Amino acid sequence: MKRLSMKVLLGGAVLTSALVSCGQGSPAPDLGGLPPLATGITVRFDAAPADTYLTLSTEGGEVVYQKAVGEGARSFTPDLNDWRNLSGRAAPIKLSSGVTTEALLFLKWGMFQDKNKSGKPDDGEWLDRMTHDRVAYAEKAVKVEFDTETPPMHHLWTLNQGWSRAEHYVYRPLGSGTFQRLSRSTALWDFWLHPATPLTSM
Repeated sequence: MKRLSMKVLLGGAVLTSALVSCGQGSPAPDLGGLPPLATGITVRFDAAPADTYLTLSTEGGEVVYQKAVGEGARSFTPDLNDWRNLSGRAAPIKLSSGVTTEALLFLKWGMFQDKNKSGKPDDGEWLDRMTHDRVAYAEKAVKVEFDTETPPMHHLWTLNQGWSRAEHYVYRPLGSGTFQRLSRSTALWDFWLHPATPLTSM
């Protein structure tokens, strides 16, 4: 986990807050064509048990990508081409502000241990490993703001066109009851999976 100190300008007052990143890592791959074998995308996690799969799922929980991970492995390097065609699943999202975005797709990482050898995640097989960072696809560049009530949170999405890693930052300004959450495209493609935490933390 990487802790950064920054000053946030909010409502005309400068407030000092701590931002914590779920991930850190290497440069993004060239998305203009077929990437080389070393894509620059790495997913890191605690040592995997036997019969483990790494997955990408939609926010609704549908698994759209999975790869076997060797026992004891602590990282996996996916091939971006394995999920490029999933861009066709992108769809506009209507936000609480009433704004409808361009077509977007967010995919979340997970892991399961295939105890019954069914080749798919069944009840009780999901491992407690996640990240609030997302694999994101945006049909066009997106910058939108909106609020949610539980917990009170102001969201800012800043996403590049095409595929990117949408990095999650969250903080609460001093003296405020409202969290600020940033989800933004970065040039870093390392994902770090960890035990589940609420959206207000990492």
